[in-house]
Amino acid sequence: MTLEDLRARFPSLAADRRLLRNDVYAILLAGIIAGDLAPGERLKDAELTGALRVSRTPVREAISRLAQVGLIHTAPNRYTLVAPMNDAETDGVIGVLGLLLPAAIRSSLDEIGVETEFELTVIAERLERDPSSSVIDALQRTMSAFLGGISDRVLAETIETLLPRFFRYVALSEAVAAASRERVLALARALAASDDSAIEVSGRMLRDLAAALTPNVGGAG
Repeated sequence: MTLEDLRARFPSLAADRRLLRNDVYAILLAGIIAGDLAPGERLKDAELTGALRVSRTPVREAISRLAQVGLIHTAPNRYTLVAPMNDAETDGVIGVLGLLLPAAIRSSLDEIGVETEFELTVIAERLERDPSSSVIDALQRTMSAFLGGISDRVLAETIETLLPRFFRYVALSEAVAAASRERVLALARALAASDDSAIEVSGRMLRDLAAALTPNVGGAG
């Protein structure tokens, strides 16, 4: 898929030639998670600015953010590439999420406000109603809504830093069944209802993903 194809998937963003860095970041992040920008693919500023119709500044800012969350590797004046999939690193990400995410849910269920509850309910209803809707997108939106509504910002921001690599692994690996439509739906509904079953649902998802990854850890990633 070309960058023009990728940009075309986001018409509401691409229609404005004055895209901000957050918009560029969102487009590139979506492309990396979906595999449209494949692991190991080299990215060139000139191609990105041309395809996205933006200046170099928001592109470089978006790339810097993607590097911070581990999805881009850069070497000044040498290369910028989509980070390869690394099993050992992914295992570490899932392991840390296995500790932090259930803890965040456990400590924050009572904090879920009306707006977050409504957002989570809309996500769940769309996922249940529309079989063609993306499970990965629903999982991303569920996590974003939940983490955006909790008071422990250090914990939320730490988890948010890990999630992009987690989402890419779920989307591109054979372990995608661990984050099934039914499981993501159960998670969104449990969070919306401030139900502590969300702790077990998230924990089981992460354990199943870790189990699927284990045979490859230690080998080539």
